[in-house]
Amino acid sequence: MYFDVDEQNLEKAGSYRLSQVDLVSYASPTGGTESFRQDISNLIQEINIYEHLESKTLSGDLTLIDATNVISTLPLTGYERIEFKLSTPGLGIEKGYDFTSISGYPMYVYKIGNKAQVNPRAQAYTLHFCSIETIKNEQRRISKAFAGSIDEFVLEVCRGDLKTKKNLILESTKNLTKFVVPRLKPFDSIEMFCENATSKNFKNAGYRFFETSLGFNFKSYENMFTKGNGTPRRALANYLPKVKSVRDSRDNRNILSDLQSMESFKVISQFNTLRNLKTGAYASRMVIHDNFNKTFSENDFDYHLDYIDHHHLESDSRGGKRDDNGVLPYFKFEDNKAFSDFAEGSLHFHSNTAKVHNDYELPEQKEIVQQRISQKTALSSIVVEFEVPGFTGINAGDVVNLTLPSYSPNKNPLAKDEDPYLSGRYLISGLRHNIGVMAKKHVMVVECIKDSLNTPYPEEIQDTFTNKETNKGDTYLQYAIDENLG
Repeated sequence: MYFDVDEQNLEKAGSYRLSQVDLVSYASPTGGTESFRQDISNLIQEINIYEHLESKTLSGDLTLIDATNVISTLPLTGYERIEFKLSTPGLGIEKGYDFTSISGYPMYVYKIGNKAQVNPRAQAYTLHFCSIETIKNEQRRISKAFAGSIDEFVLEVCRGDLKTKKNLILESTKNLTKFVVPRLKPFDSIEMFCENATSKNFKNAGYRFFETSLGFNFKSYENMFTKGNGTPRRALANYLPKVKSVRDSRDNRNILSDLQSMESFKVISQFNTLRNLKTGAYASRMVIHDNFNKTFSENDFDYHLDYIDHHHLESDSRGGKRDDNGVLPYFKFEDNKAFSDFAEGSLHFHSNTAKVHNDYELPEQKEIVQQRISQKTALSSIVVEFEVPGFTGINAGDVVNLTLPSYSPNKNPLAKDEDPYLSGRYLISGLRHNIGVMAKKHVMVVECIKDSLNTPYPEEIQDTFTNKETNKGDTYLQYAIDENLG
């Protein structure tokens, strides 16, 4: 976190601390138990590290200029470890990336790409690496029954099947249930658990499982927004586009301010009405067939009715829930119906069986599927990507503040120049650390998402849409038109 930085140890925004980078072979040079280790620090041009809410594990790549033929003398086979540490000066290594075998968790090379000749005596190539759990996931399948709470299932898969030794941050789930996993890979099993999980403290549906520099996380979006007691989580950064390296009257620079200065930004998405209608973000209908009782039932989802039941990124002045600041404003679209009244637009079918497990409850799909789809889709309605100086104290799943310009004439010099709808609290969905070793610069590309607005869209109770067309279209028969044409 930026407020934890010791500025005395930070020379400038974008500074970084990088240890020796070792490439470790599975083979031993002497036939003993020690692997062959090669220091490739002086060959590296660039390092990238990725983490994302939609990615189960960390990954990255290194670009090298190799004039010593390490690729053949090691030899490089795609079964090596990459070991190094990366952190921001002024922060402890626990708030950075530790990929060493002594104190951390090495990454594993799985691919070599972009191999090309630079000059007659040197070649360039990129080594792609990933967490060891990615490798293990491709080697195993799970075929067994799980009984209990879903967070316990995730713990069992991580510790038992993936055998990970990394930190696990788990949000408790409610209800005792039972799953029979039909020969799925570990991450596929966890994804199935995520889709059926409901929070112990929140009325939500759907979890995310992802890895950051701190370890693995299994938690709901709502828990990322708020603490277990419902109070909003503190924003860990305040990003905005501004000039860097501005000195005060004493010729001092504010490095913390520079760290949070956007070098560039773009709004990837601000809304997508057609996608939201198709996926059921606004409204949907689920047809449920009960195999045991031989009955059919229907469950309708209404965005406006569901919205107030949940905590969102933007809250009221006291940190409580609001019902007026969602991504879908309330207005009459057609025949006094709002967008959330057209449930047939997105249709789901689910077959269920009552009393399948005596002492365990099956997850209530009518309370999970539609709500989960709506929440995830709404969160991807507003997506902003920006570049800032690199900082290892921030992660995917953290809450931050963004201030984006309004691009309107500033008639009042005292007024804030910020977009009232796009500015506010965001969730970091992903980030990429880019270390330019030759340029000695660390930059970070951050992707943020938002499910609610600080300033709500206007609402309208009058129907201003229905029958506003000319309504003068006629019907013509093509063959009659052809006859008249001769």
